[in-house]
Amino acid sequence: MKNKSTASSVNESPTIALLGCGAMVENFYLPAFRHHPVVFQQLILVDKDYERARLLAERSQIKNYCTDYGEIVNSVDGVIIALPHHLHHPVAKEFLNKRVHVLCEKPLAETGAEASELIKVAGENGVTISLNNTRRLFAVSGLVKQLLDDGQIGNVHTLNYYEGGEFTWPTTSGFYFDSKLSKRGVLLDIGAHVFDVICWWLGGKPRVVSCENDSFGGCEAAASVLFEYRDCRGEVRLSRLSRLPNYFRIKGERGIIEGKVHDKKSVTLSTGPALGKRKRIQAGSSDSVDIADKLVSNFLDVLLNRGQPLIPASEVVGSIEFLDEAYRQAKRFSMPWYNIEGVVA
Repeated sequence: MKNKSTASSVNESPTIALLGCGAMVENFYLPAFRHHPVVFQQLILVDKDYERARLLAERSQIKNYCTDYGEIVNSVDGVIIALPHHLHHPVAKEFLNKRVHVLCEKPLAETGAEASELIKVAGENGVTISLNNTRRLFAVSGLVKQLLDDGQIGNVHTLNYYEGGEFTWPTTSGFYFDSKLSKRGVLLDIGAHVFDVICWWLGGKPRVVSCENDSFGGCEAAASVLFEYRDCRGEVRLSRLSRLPNYFRIKGERGIIEGKVHDKKSVTLSTGPALGKRKRIQAGSSDSVDIADKLVSNFLDVLLNRGQPLIPASEVVGSIEFLDEAYRQAKRFSMPWYNIEGVVA
């Protein structure tokens, strides 16, 4: 493998390592890298499970793979981190200290302090750290942001966001439910998406009013958060146990924006007297293929000094700090059926 180039001398075919050979790498990143065949040929797959790395490399016709990222940390120009959440901070920090640009899956880190440290380390080493907070890149999220910034509904008074359903993500490690690795659950996972777009839409970090979850000291599977931001009062409910409405509703002084969580193409805008004027607004295409292509192309531009990250780490610290506060304030949902006299829950 080649010696790692400095940021100023990376040629047109930078070497990139993909850490974690799970669903995101196989189904999201690798198809996008195929549009850059020279770079694709130099990709390095890394997974602690040798067979998983080998099989994915063979299926993808990738020559380079290994089980220990320590073997390649000095040989790459960029790294994409698609590892369990608790590994994001220590692994990203190690690569940043080796002057390697980092693109990390959400969340950037488990705490705001860890996220801020990564930004500091990146700055000290003259490299970038950016995020794949995918929902920020949905066309419909951008449409909502535009409608709010254009004042289509005036000052926002309420924001409600509900998302819940059966957990179906094809995880290979199962870390989402392993409290030995992390005691943070659905709020850090889905919530990292949700509160990133909420902070982006509102233009700042809200204040936590209250947080409840179903945790008994482990990874919560359901959570409810009440928040405030200026004149806005909001509520977010998340669940891996039950099906929720899966929609968002933003009410302002002059109108309402409504959308379905999994509808990436359109929202409904209600305005006019008694909000009687309703219209469906199309946001354009933004499927996972489009987003992956956009992220990969942007990351290559960053490595080649031709652009800045789509979502720099500095833009998501506020949402992670918000999640920190939510976890600090979290109380268990009222569950009277557990509070049986003489039995400790």
